[in-house]
Amino acid sequence: MALAELIVDVHHHYMPAILFDRLAAQAGGKRIVTKEISLTLHPSRKDLESHIKCMDEAGITVSILTDQVQVMGAEVAKALNDGIAEVERKYPDRFRGAIHLPIHEPEAAKRELERGINELGLRAVALLACHLDIQLDNPVMNSLFEIIQKNNLPIVIHPQSKPTGSDTLYNLDRCVFRPLETTQAIVRVMNSVLPRFPELRFIMPHLGGGTSALKGRMMAFFETEDADIPGEMRGYLKTQSEQKKFGLTDRFEKLFQRLYFDTAGTGAWLPSMTAAFNITTPDRIMFGSDYPLECKTAANLIESLNMVRQSPCSAADKTAILGETAARLFHLK
Repeated sequence: MALAELIVDVHHHYMPAILFDRLAAQAGGKRIVTKEISLTLHPSRKDLESHIKCMDEAGITVSILTDQVQVMGAEVAKALNDGIAEVERKYPDRFRGAIHLPIHEPEAAKRELERGINELGLRAVALLACHLDIQLDNPVMNSLFEIIQKNNLPIVIHPQSKPTGSDTLYNLDRCVFRPLETTQAIVRVMNSVLPRFPELRFIMPHLGGGTSALKGRMMAFFETEDADIPGEMRGYLKTQSEQKKFGLTDRFEKLFQRLYFDTAGTGAWLPSMTAAFNITTPDRIMFGSDYPLECKTAANLIESLNMVRQSPCSAADKTAILGETAARLFHLK
C-alpha cells in the first residue's frame, strides 16, 4: 500500500470508558440486551490505543467516531459527545467525532446539538435510522434538521442496536432487523425529509441494508403529490414504464442519488459491493469498517479494505471510496 494512500473509515464505533464500564457492569458479560439496546461489549470499544494500533496496521488515516447508546437518554448522549470530542481534540489528525442526540427528549436534543456545534466543535451528526419509536420523518426532527442543514453537517445513520419488534434469536436483530430498519429509513428520508431539507447529506450504513434487492420495489411505490398520476393509479405498484410515463423515475433518482452509503456490515463479502453498483454510483460509496464489532482486528480491517480494492470499478473509483469522497464530505483537507 502506498504511504500516501488516504483511507477514511466513516463507520467506526467508540464508547468512552465511563459509559462502557457502566454497561459492562450491568451486562455481566460480553453482550448487553435491554428494552433499548442490544450491544456487543468488545473491550476495544473503549480502548483508544487499540483503535490507533489497528488503524495504523491497516493503513487507515482517519476514523469518524459514532456509537448507538444515545437512546439511553440525555445524560448518556452528553457523556458520549464529551468523550468523543476529547478524542478529537487529542488526535485531530486521526479522529473526527459526531454529535449524538437524545431524540426522544426533544428540548434536550436541540440543546445538545447546539452544544456539540458551538462548544465541542464537532462537525457531524450521528442519528439512528429509528430512535426508539421516533422515525426520521417525525415532525419532532424538523428543528434539528434545520440546524444541521444550516451548519452543513453530514449525518451518519446507524440502525438502532435493537430495532423495535426485533428478535435476538439466531441474531435476527443484527442480521435482518437492522438492515431492514435502514432500508425503511431510506424510504422515509426520500419521501419526506430530502424534499423539505434538500441540502442534508445522509450516509446510510451497511450499503443501504436491503436496498440493493429492494430498490426496484421502492421505485414502484414511489409517488409525489404533484406528480400527474391518475387517481385510480395512486397507491398501486407501478411498473418501470408507468413510472416513466408519470414522471416519477427522474424524481426518484434525483433524491436517491443524494444519499451516500458505507461499506460496513457486509462481512467483507464482495458480491455486496457488486450489488451496490447496481443501485448507485461509486462516488456515493465510502469505506466503513464497523470497528470493533464487525472488524475486531487489523486483519479484519485489511480484509474489508481488500473487498473495496477487489470491487468491479476503476482505480480512481476505489481511491474515492477508500477516502477521497469522505475527506471532502467531512472537510478533512
